[in-house]
Amino acid sequence: MTKLSRMFLVFLLAYLSIHTSVHALLFERRKTPEPEISWFVYPVVGSIPGVQDFYGLGATVSSIGGTDSDITAVSLRGKAEYFDDDFKIDILSIFDIPLFTDHLTLTWFSTKIRNAGWPEGQRGIDSDRESMYYLLASHVDASGGELSVNIYDNQLEAYYGYSDASVKPYGLVDPNGTFYSAQDAGIIESPRGYRVGLYLDDTDNRRDPRIGYRFQYEKWAQPSTRAGNSEYYQEDFNLTGYIPVLDENKGVLVLNQFFGSSTVLQKGTVDRSQFICDSTAKPGCQAILDELHARQLAEAENGRATSLGGTNRLRGYPTNRFYDSYTNFRGAEFRWYAHEVQNAFNFILEKGTFAGIQIAFFYEQGTVSPDKGSIWKNMKNSYGAGTRFLFNNVIVRIDRGYGREGGQTTFFVGYPF
Repeated sequence: MTKLSRMFLVFLLAYLSIHTSVHALLFERRKTPEPEISWFVYPVVGSIPGVQDFYGLGATVSSIGGTDSDITAVSLRGKAEYFDDDFKIDILSIFDIPLFTDHLTLTWFSTKIRNAGWPEGQRGIDSDRESMYYLLASHVDASGGELSVNIYDNQLEAYYGYSDASVKPYGLVDPNGTFYSAQDAGIIESPRGYRVGLYLDDTDNRRDPRIGYRFQYEKWAQPSTRAGNSEYYQEDFNLTGYIPVLDENKGVLVLNQFFGSSTVLQKGTVDRSQFICDSTAKPGCQAILDELHARQLAEAENGRATSLGGTNRLRGYPTNRFYDSYTNFRGAEFRWYAHEVQNAFNFILEKGTFAGIQIAFFYEQGTVSPDKGSIWKNMKNSYGAGTRFLFNNVIVRIDRGYGREGGQTTFFVGYPF
């Protein structure tokens, strides 16, 4: 999709949003209390294994002006391995700011990181969990935004988003814990990309659906920013159904099917001479660089579909545990509303309305593949349970998932699907 066609699509949908009456599709939105401004100040504690532990504070202001607009600020600090200084990250995001009308909104974010590290595993569903590298960067500055148009009581939405970043590579750590300088790290120095999407939300409530269905299509463009990486785009198709199974909507069965793919537009090139070292000065370094060269060749010739593992898909595995050119995932989740109330609270640092507690049980299957013919084979399983704390404007989720490699605990805002 060209830049001109994207601008025309946004203009057309904006025009329709202003001149179209509000009607529901199949499922009417259920009546909920009017949104009131609320805020939360909360501690944040976490870690990236092998790289850094962190702690800090976050603050969120929701339902600003009686709309869906939110502002979130997070500041984290911590000890960073392999760096002289500590880890630091500051994030500011503003969601769903109305532009002239509630049907046209803007989202914006800015992130600044000092001494960052993130894991990089192998391709494929049978990849070795222990063969994990950690890419390090001394500075990362990223920002981006999203323009969204919605009609039919926010049941149909189209959006365009863009992100840009500047990365100063520092080095990498191999699976044995050995540090290598930045020239061997293979870190993209200026990652950027854009996405366009269409979101159909024909449910009774966008925040907490109990009946209906959702369909989302996204296309992510990933331009190549260095010779060693391919230029590709990825496409995601996500379908979810919500089926009430108990009286008074006390139980909901949620079924999800997700497909992801990547299409290479231009392959990258890899300079073999950049992966040669003096083994006499640093014994064992050539074996590591040979493996890095093989991985870089795979990245230069292929794209990446959405990964599995983490907060939303295959919750029993670490974030980004599995990735390849294609992704297939399906999941089922039973949600039981154990307690529902409408209790307003104001504790100075915490203000909002508590709406209840939900218990959930889930089972998931998923795989990644280098080709379409294998996306129904060799599925990994994940299962578990969770507790969700419902508020009128957010849902705080704590899930515990299990897979063949152990278990993972997820603390997140929002449902997985």
